[in-house]
Amino acid sequence: MLCAVALAAWLDQVLYRRPFEGTSARRYALAERPAFGDLDARLADGMASSLHGARRLLDVGCGPATFASLVAARYPALSIIALDPSRDFARQGGTARADYSLVRASGEALPIRDGVIDLAICLSSLRHVRDRAATLRELRRVVRPQGSLVIVELDPDADPARIATHADRLGTAILRRVFGPLVVKTAPRSSAIEALATAEGWEVRALRDDPVQPVYIMELA
Repeated sequence: MLCAVALAAWLDQVLYRRPFEGTSARRYALAERPAFGDLDARLADGMASSLHGARRLLDVGCGPATFASLVAARYPALSIIALDPSRDFARQGGTARADYSLVRASGEALPIRDGVIDLAICLSSLRHVRDRAATLRELRRVVRPQGSLVIVELDPDADPARIATHADRLGTAILRRVFGPLVVKTAPRSSAIEALATAEGWEVRALRDDPVQPVYIMELA
């Protein structure tokens, strides 16, 4: 047990708290991100009421921007900022819409004015920032007082069936084998994220497990 905890802490600090660049970015975009299946669409369905009333959406740690692109197609009047620290994922001028921006920046230093975001999302990305508390603090700054933040993160307490649903979609046998013990089981628990969020002024409005994928969904206000 102590060895497992030590391994999780080491992987968290050394491997996971950094952007995907080069080979890791290509592997994530082609072999890992697609394993989430229809999660983007189901999240957008669940966030429909918030998206309908929003003017600006911020996607922090957007990766290959699959969620932001899906939402952009569904809500053409919505202004979207998709942000990632990776040079491979955040390319200025890479979108067809003037009000859909891909920005290279870190979650700890959002290049956004105070209180202008209606809805923000961190989709399997909060675990990868260097300083989670600072990122939550920055999100609290840029989200307007009546706005909200949705955190979707891999759940180390997920049951084997949900882990297998994701693992079985991964591109290689090695990825399928290590996904549960080295990726899911080393992710931050919802209780840890909740503690950090409440310390930065957020209030947890809802917390639920996704029924298909090994993630939890935390709604903050």
